[in-house]
Amino acid sequence: MKRQPKGYGSVSQLPSGKWLTKVPVGKTSNGKTRYKNKTCTTKSDARRWQTAMISMREQQMLVAGPRQTLRHYASDVLLNSNDRISDRTRDGYFRNLRKHVFPVFGHRTLSDIKSQELESFFSQLRNRYSASTVNNVRLALSKVYTVAIRHGVVLLNPVVRTEKARRKEMEKTQVRVPWSEEEALLALEAAQGTPFEAFLTLALATGMRRGELLGLQWSDIDFDHQLVAIERTIHRESITQLDGSKVRGVIVAPPKTANSRRINQLTVPVLDVLRLHECSQQINRREAGESWEESGYVFTNSRGGPLDESNHYKRWVRFLKKSGIRYIRIHDIRHSFATILIEEDAGQLASVSKALGHSSIAITMDIYAKTAQVQTQATSRMSEILFPGRGSAVPIFVPDLGKISSISPGRRRAS
Repeated sequence: MKRQPKGYGSVSQLPSGKWLTKVPVGKTSNGKTRYKNKTCTTKSDARRWQTAMISMREQQMLVAGPRQTLRHYASDVLLNSNDRISDRTRDGYFRNLRKHVFPVFGHRTLSDIKSQELESFFSQLRNRYSASTVNNVRLALSKVYTVAIRHGVVLLNPVVRTEKARRKEMEKTQVRVPWSEEEALLALEAAQGTPFEAFLTLALATGMRRGELLGLQWSDIDFDHQLVAIERTIHRESITQLDGSKVRGVIVAPPKTANSRRINQLTVPVLDVLRLHECSQQINRREAGESWEESGYVFTNSRGGPLDESNHYKRWVRFLKKSGIRYIRIHDIRHSFATILIEEDAGQLASVSKALGHSSIAITMDIYAKTAQVQTQATSRMSEILFPGRGSAVPIFVPDLGKISSISPGRRRAS
């Protein structure tokens, strides 16, 4: 019998009279050759299938790796690998998959899950959860497939052919309407003499994220040159392990992105508040004595250690309620910083974007300028040009559209 060329595999007859075809499709992770096998009724059918498999292999349409279930592979990627994502993000991905995806698709092999059934799954999930939750689940699953493609486990990512969930117009979100300029000033006034004075002042003055504020150290503040350097972020994490246990601790990490590492200018009033805060911290240090933890952080607990996010948030809610200030999340102070400045002058968009640590103005515009009335600036300015001295005046007559529609075009005017 003539031997097949190397890489073609083999076609051999079985005792039953049928024909077994074996085609090598690559190497497994341990270096062994992996084959695709098929039993055919006739030798000609076996040859045709062999030719088809070789063609697909040459077009890189066959995967050599082992067929792994989604649960097994995702757990390995998200809990064991050193892929380039933070522990916090990795844990968030895994929790979303474990809660929503594994019960439905966990037992299925990666390559068997199709876009159409994922589309249906996300649609059903949307009936019970918010758009952001569904999109977070979708993102987590897509990340697993992205890694699987890079590792040669699958060829396609079925998630990319599904649509992102869209938030309904009246659907509630965690994001609160940012403070107006008047509300921000009232909050600052209410914070005077409280533990939140320095924190709120710096947050409103710079637009820093909560983690960046909690991670700020005194060495990051240059009082002589009136500068603050954002070098790190701090938060508490609870990371899920393979055995289901959790490891908790304070995580100090670089800022969110490369552009988030930045230097912002501070004004004299802000620096004065920070100096008073530093004096207050020194008094706490003396009172704590040997129990004081010299961490170097600007915002600390009563013993000098980093603030606990959960406790800090609870105190924030109590402060707002006691002061009669409209509730917003701590992160919404950042929104307030952006919208107040952009509403005052849309021309400040570039400087606002840089202060926030965004990589482009487009990101700032997309996230924050939606709530800022930038279009009002444009129309008001044009009105000032067209009607000097009257353009920015408040209208004193609101016409009845029903009555206007009955007036001929030549007679339409307000009296």
